[in-house]
Amino acid sequence: MTKTGQSYFGLTHKEIALIQSGYEITLYRHELLEQVVSLLHSYHLGGDRDINLSYFKWRYYDNPYAESPLGIVALHENNVVGFRGYLATKWHIPNRNYQLIILIPGDTCVHPDHRRKGLSVSMGNMAMNNFASDYQVLLNTSASKNSVPGYLRMGFIPIADKTFLHKYNLFDFLKKRYHRTTKKAAGLSSVRIRFGEFDDISVAANARPEIMSAVIAKRHETGHRITLFQDEQFFRWRFNNRKNRYVFYYFQKDNVITGYVVMLVFDESQSGYIVDFAEIQMGALNSIVRYILNKDHFDIIAVPNVSLDENSFQMFKKFGFKANSLIERKERKMTGIYPFLVRPVKRRCVETDWFIEGLDIRRIENWKITGICNDGY
Repeated sequence: MTKTGQSYFGLTHKEIALIQSGYEITLYRHELLEQVVSLLHSYHLGGDRDINLSYFKWRYYDNPYAESPLGIVALHENNVVGFRGYLATKWHIPNRNYQLIILIPGDTCVHPDHRRKGLSVSMGNMAMNNFASDYQVLLNTSASKNSVPGYLRMGFIPIADKTFLHKYNLFDFLKKRYHRTTKKAAGLSSVRIRFGEFDDISVAANARPEIMSAVIAKRHETGHRITLFQDEQFFRWRFNNRKNRYVFYYFQKDNVITGYVVMLVFDESQSGYIVDFAEIQMGALNSIVRYILNKDHFDIIAVPNVSLDENSFQMFKKFGFKANSLIERKERKMTGIYPFLVRPVKRRCVETDWFIEGLDIRRIENWKITGICNDGY
């Protein structure tokens, strides 16, 4: 979008009205860093500002798949009043020599005094206008009640609801609800989660990128699905998010790591979310999950269900993980269950733009979307 006085060619009536009201929609640039972080800290991220600054730099500056931060800013009288960030992620189609960078929209915020003017959608349209020459696909993994209508207006297509398998008992569920309303975040319990070597299981607070990438490289992938590319470079970057806390479980057989599980810890009542897992020897994942459950490390555990293969699904089911659980039904009633959304980056696209190597991006069976693909986790 251009400043007042310049050409309005190709802009919508709403975008022209924004310009005439003194707004400018522009690409993010480094000199706006402090203003953007202040906006996100105050109205989106909350918590500690220094951690939010570190998070922003990790997410957009340290990202190994973008040469510079990818974002769109809304200005009013030279002040930042809106921001849309885009996370560059590398994907591939296993068994085919094809890789691509997919953009994941996230960290969208508009100052309360400037909302309901169309700034969010206008920033999204600006992103499509500017990023289409370098990128093919937008994948939204963190849609919410407030954001879905705007994404639909921008032409995004829902491909699947975000659903989970849960493991818990009723007492743990009630305790979780109690903690949500009466307790502050407690942090990791040194009593419940012990770090170290325990027979075949290693429990650590840090990722081991060279080990995890080796497991991924040796894992046999079947079919042709658009899958996140997880090499050592990816793992070295991915888990440096200071806003999150992870626990890493490794299974070792004959001095070789043959499987791992990564848990994101929600501090309230020790809830865990399985962000990522892989194995190259049948039984490694089974052993890790059994260990976690036997040691009672978490009151409630969730694992994304949208792209689980049959073997993994049956393994989790064997351990008592349930689909359409009481937790999911409660959350569906309270906040809704929201979809993954996709569209080509091109603002004006044709039918062929919806296909990658012959795979229709509007069909969930052509994707492998796991917890680690979610930009918030």
